[in-house]
Amino acid sequence: MIGVRCLVSATFLALSFQVLAAADKNSCVDCHQKTDFFAEYPKLHEYYHQWLGSPHEQAGLTCEDCHGGRPNEASMKRAHKGVLPMSAKRSSLHATRQPDTCGECHRANKRQFVKSKHYQALMGERSAPTCTTCHPAMGRRPELRTIVLNACRNCHAEGNAEGLPLIADHAEKAFNQLNIAGGLLGWTQMHFESHGWPKDSREQVAELERRYAEIVDQVHQFDLAQTETSAIELLGELRVIFREARREHEQRNEAS
Repeated sequence: MIGVRCLVSATFLALSFQVLAAADKNSCVDCHQKTDFFAEYPKLHEYYHQWLGSPHEQAGLTCEDCHGGRPNEASMKRAHKGVLPMSAKRSSLHATRQPDTCGECHRANKRQFVKSKHYQALMGERSAPTCTTCHPAMGRRPELRTIVLNACRNCHAEGNAEGLPLIADHAEKAFNQLNIAGGLLGWTQMHFESHGWPKDSREQVAELERRYAEIVDQVHQFDLAQTETSAIELLGELRVIFREARREHEQRNEAS
């Protein structure tokens, strides 16, 4: 009787491992990573490498989660059944539907974006930035300077047909302030980790981290004045903390 139970248990475990292995198998990933795929579909092969190691891969998301399709099918035709080009209005990645698709996970960003004029323009089926305008493919952090040059200046160029304001220079300035604040925040953390956290500095830095993340979320409203003002205020406080930390460190060295 014990032998029968052991046999049943072993069979159950074997079947379980087979199911798990089948679940892990993904024809999208298997196909797009092949070197011979690159020759015919270089752009899709590039997307695979952008996905590899990205936050999306780390979260367990693969192609079908955003594009649709059947990742358990070996045939290319069957695997792509239901997958629509991004230009199709029914596609989950059409410009007008990206806020909902991406917003399923990035809810805070969507809440900010729906307050923007860009979102209103999209819903009115006018040309406007959407999620992949600033976050192409699997990019976690957009290259803000490139966005200003390639996106802001395209629509907000001098003499544009809709008479949109010329905000590209302001956008570059605001984003630059935010980048500097983020860099100094990182350096401040590294300094304290290396030389110790005096007094209530850990709580101060944690609060500044929270505010920095809040400003990054608010960027999705595309309110440049708000972004610039908030970034400058944060940067000023960070500089004070960093100067005090360095001065205290120098005093300790002199005393020793």
